[in-house]
Amino acid sequence: MNSTKPPQAPTGESLAKMGHSLRILAIIVILVLSVGIAVLVYSQLREGNTLAEAFNTSPQLLSGFAFLMLLTVGYLVGKGWTTSRYQRTLIIRLMEEEAIGRAKLLNPITQFHHPDVCRDILLRQASYAGRMHSPLSIVELTIPNLERLSLNPETQPLIAELIRQIGRLCRPIDSLMRWTQDSFLLVFPEVSQDELPGISSRLAGKLEQWCAEHFESSIRPALQWRYVTSDNLGTSGDILPEVHRLFESDNFTPTPKPNLLQPTMKRRKSVALALVLEIKGVDEAGNPFQEAVVTERVAADRVWFPLKMKVTEQTALTIVLPDGTSEEMATVGRVVERAEETLVEAQFTQIPKNWVVRSQ
Repeated sequence: MNSTKPPQAPTGESLAKMGHSLRILAIIVILVLSVGIAVLVYSQLREGNTLAEAFNTSPQLLSGFAFLMLLTVGYLVGKGWTTSRYQRTLIIRLMEEEAIGRAKLLNPITQFHHPDVCRDILLRQASYAGRMHSPLSIVELTIPNLERLSLNPETQPLIAELIRQIGRLCRPIDSLMRWTQDSFLLVFPEVSQDELPGISSRLAGKLEQWCAEHFESSIRPALQWRYVTSDNLGTSGDILPEVHRLFESDNFTPTPKPNLLQPTMKRRKSVALALVLEIKGVDEAGNPFQEAVVTERVAADRVWFPLKMKVTEQTALTIVLPDGTSEEMATVGRVVERAEETLVEAQFTQIPKNWVVRSQ
């Protein structure tokens, strides 16, 4: 990564100092030019004996000329002083107005603000999709307690780096913006409804792995995803309520849901095996929990087990293996509601080396 710092705009104080230096320079130039012109005129008049004749005729001529020169210099200096002071005041006022406008429009972390900037970005992306007759896919990424973590001096650097990581995973034509206090909106132009689940799964896997490597388990955020695809976004009305309606309609897909009966990719063989595991995570209300479970099926890269706590898909879990020697990170891939409990399919972020089912 290039560590060169971008050039910073001059502040009001530096501009004021610059104006003060220019004012002093202008005064010096005026005085030097005035003295030079006076010396030149005096030398010319003296060589032609015009000065002596003028002094003999009117002795007050030299005094009048000197007084006129002093008035001219005084006027120029006063005019320059007044103009410089007005410019300095104007520059300071413009810098203050710019700072206030930036504070209203830009978020200190994401450099975007909701709703005005979000509306402009969504309108631009929707207009582009309309001209190209291409779909526009939108992903909502919710990070619980994002605002509280971003305001905490201890976790603020991690949150800032997490947001930069999200930006690195996006393409240059994609847009990342702050949607609510605890969520972001990722806009993917030219991504169809069939392509979006794979992109969302890739993003979720990489970000969950990054969070597992950089966050402690006690403060690790549980990322929540949902996404929609629209072919006519922004055709009528305000685009912000339209995006909200898309997410609240029956057409939106909360998270990728792999079909366990007809998988789209080859999955490692699973067997019915009862293992006692310790599950740690955060429930759908955002409260941490720890629960002992008995697995119903086990595979090389995932496990299935009933859970009394209510969790959402793409929630990060910590699974203590049967021997208790190590902990593995997993992500909730699918949740099936039962009468008094929930069947959870948890996929490991990295396949454990010492696991009960080997690759077939």
